[in-house]
Amino acid sequence: MSHIVDVHMKARDLDALAEAGDRCGFTLNLGQQSHTWFGRFVGDTVPPPDRSPRDFGQCDHALRLKDHRAGDYEIGVVQALDGDGFDLRWDTWGASGRRLIDAAGPEMNRLRQQYSAAVISARARKKLAPKGFTTTREDLPGGRIRLRLRRR
Repeated sequence: MSHIVDVHMKARDLDALAEAGDRCGFTLNLGQQSHTWFGRFVGDTVPPPDRSPRDFGQCDHALRLKDHRAGDYEIGVVQALDGDGFDLRWDTWGASGRRLIDAAGPEMNRLRQQYSAAVISARARKKLAPKGFTTTREDLPGGRIRLRLRRR
């Protein structure tokens, strides 16, 4: 079985994706051309739009769990068809898929939240630090994140 999912997230900043992945227990492997998944498409789910099942498992980079075990699935980071950033692909089937969900969150919500916080923090540091602002991050109960911008 395979349950390839097209995550509704476009990653345009690989540094922010690496940071988000790290916070969720992943390592971003730049240049990794394939990612581990079930291995064959059996037609039990709807493939992501504009992607052929023959391309499943191919990627430009991959997110791998830090505690990766033999046979664990990975998240493929695939160049978006429109050339604007990267799409994420993962297989949610079985125990390996469950491990990815446990780390990244259902629908990859935890990873998306961490990515957004990393992008916002980086942009604030780049644009506002020269104007005398500092950015701090606080991880709150329930998985919430508080970003604070303060003038020095």
